[in-house]
Amino acid sequence: MGIKEAIMNEKKYKLLAILLSLCIGIMGCTSQEVGGSKTNEVTSPEIKEQGDEMKKQTVSEKDPLLKLSMQAPVSLNPLYTAQKSVQQILYLIFNPLVNIEEDGRISGNLASSWSINETNTALTLTLNQGLRWQDGEPLTSEDVLFTIHQIQSIQETPYKLAVENIASVEKVDDTTLKINYKQSFSGILQTLFFPIIPKHIYDVPDNNSLSITPIGSGPYKFVTLTPSKKLELEANPSYFKGRPSIQRIEVMIVPDEASSLHAYKQGLIDAIFTEVTEWGKYVKDKTSTSYEMLSNIYEFMGMNMKLLMFQNPNVRKALLYALDREKMINLYYLDHAVVTDTPIRPNSYLADKSLVPCDYDKEKAKFLFAQEGYEKDATTGLLSKNGIPFSFSLLVNIENEDRMKIAEEIKRQYKEIGIDMHIEAVDKETYLSKIETKQFDAFLGGWQLSYIEDLSFALHSSMITSGENYVSFNDTKMDEVLRQAFLATESSKIGIYSDLQKYFVEQTPYISLYFKKNVFITHKKIKGPVQPLPLQVFANIEKWMIE
Repeated sequence: MGIKEAIMNEKKYKLLAILLSLCIGIMGCTSQEVGGSKTNEVTSPEIKEQGDEMKKQTVSEKDPLLKLSMQAPVSLNPLYTAQKSVQQILYLIFNPLVNIEEDGRISGNLASSWSINETNTALTLTLNQGLRWQDGEPLTSEDVLFTIHQIQSIQETPYKLAVENIASVEKVDDTTLKINYKQSFSGILQTLFFPIIPKHIYDVPDNNSLSITPIGSGPYKFVTLTPSKKLELEANPSYFKGRPSIQRIEVMIVPDEASSLHAYKQGLIDAIFTEVTEWGKYVKDKTSTSYEMLSNIYEFMGMNMKLLMFQNPNVRKALLYALDREKMINLYYLDHAVVTDTPIRPNSYLADKSLVPCDYDKEKAKFLFAQEGYEKDATTGLLSKNGIPFSFSLLVNIENEDRMKIAEEIKRQYKEIGIDMHIEAVDKETYLSKIETKQFDAFLGGWQLSYIEDLSFALHSSMITSGENYVSFNDTKMDEVLRQAFLATESSKIGIYSDLQKYFVEQTPYISLYFKKNVFITHKKIKGPVQPLPLQVFANIEKWMIE
């Protein structure tokens, strides 16, 4: 497989993660999940009946109870579940091989260690000793091999393209397996984040696996599901990290995130994970503890580089210097965002810490424009070159209130230095169509980036006509840096990604705005070292307590 094909394949993987994990990004849609109607819920009599029997055997009403929420699940098979709120709950039942930390590095979970060969094309993985499924059966490398094959065979799964680069998997022994890859890829370790399912339970025809009573290896066991109402879980006494102190979990089924926020405010649930900008109004009193994390939602202004006015890097830099991004964050995000000059998260282990985001500097912006021949027209007050004013339209989807506010602020700030910018506010469908057909001057957008930090989808020249390089950025040096970053090994990737960030800053192919923050909020009765991870907010729940 050639590098161009490889880059396109990785682009597809990253875009799938964008679309399925949040349904946000450049499309500008909301974070509402699928499966909110009763007709899409799991209603299997098999799950209900078996769950009721388990409840009779193990659940005590006197045990501590943690109340959570999720949207109506389409399935409780974790390999089929793309609903974000449901995924978080299913990670309580099913453990992934590894955790992805807030900085993007991986840490052990079911897997205790791993090693990659010198050519970055094979990985040897070792599981923790003594792992068991919740029914008492041993968890072995055979289950990992089975899970990978299942992901490869399922037509629609959020994890499918994560294993597309896998050529073969070999069982070495009960706790060791070797994964062979089709070619080198810098994000190999991050692709190990997927839930493992037991072969002895799920080795059935695909349709049947959707209604199986979930049995995993996580800290909590399935008890029962009452459609449209709640899911009940209980502590797994044989959990390999130790039995949780909180014995019971009750998960309220809600139609959307707004309902979860309302339920938290009303005291109906004890914890919530949200990306809503104004989350602070839900924790005004002293009964809550908030754990803020930098998300991988990158907001930016994209410019159509088919237009001559945006083809000069100095002009693009001037547009960046003319924006007071800290003021935007303070006014409209209540400081729940972090300014950035690149699409690499500032807290990523790949971030070049020597690169400091440029400060708001109107004079430098004017100087850069002057260098490129732009002067302020004495009559109109606008920056002009050869009698043509610097004027453009900014495309925004009208449903996104945050972006509409930011667009108005950008317009106001650009006017201060003589830029004539108009806001083109349209509905989501029109917004998408105009971006995909490149019928825009500039647009406000955002990507929910993968923790596999490959930016080929947005920057590589091959993505102009067949991908998501909507700004039509075409640069042979950038293509080469992206190629090197894609193929980088663990030992070389930090240096190569530093080169990528430096060249991005030099070229400014996007006007980077900020990375948004999200937050995990808990009631103060939840004690212990609560340490949420972006993809697993209940990562160390076995250590939590309720007072």
